Amino acid sequence: MTSHSEMFADLLGGENSPPEAPPAVSATLPYEMDERGLAALLSLSLSQVRTKAREGVFVRSSRGRYDVEESVRRYVVRLRESASRAGRPGDEPTDPHKRERTRLAREQADATALKNAQLRGELVPVAETLRAWQIVLRDVRAGMLAVPSRYAASQPHLTAHDIETLTAEIKHALEGLADGND
Repeated sequence: MTSHSEMFADLLGGENSPPEAPPAVSATLPYEMDERGLAALLSLSLSQVRTKAREGVFVRSSRGRYDVEESVRRYVVRLRESASRAGRPGDEPTDPHKRERTRLAREQADATALKNAQLRGELVPVAETLRAWQIVLRDVRAGMLAVPSRYAASQPHLTAHDIETLTAEIKHALEGLADGND
């Protein structure tokens, strides 16, 4: 005899579920159950069973009794839909209050993540980074502008015109880089 958990694993699309339609639930379960039986079968509270009945997930067959096969089928469909929606960034709550609470929760989580990254030293202030890069680039510029005079000292055959031309080319290249040109 198949256990209830194996049967529900098949319905939910677990590893061992057959590719064809699952077997009818009615083969091993009664046609009807009361609230307590359905709650026990699905590991729900009585209030959860009542709520799902009001939502149309569980189908009443008579007063205080539920159609087990149809209720379980609808419950599984609801679980699958919930699972497929979980984590999708585009799924925003339709209730404006829930949407705002969700937005606030995201903002608080982002703020905490940024604070933690800063404490770990993964983030640095923009102004500090900008200052450091300005110093580096100023040193690079000074080093590049010193090249012609250093080169002239090691190459006595170069004329003053050659050194001026080399200096002009380096300045032109540096200005092009400063303007974003290659």
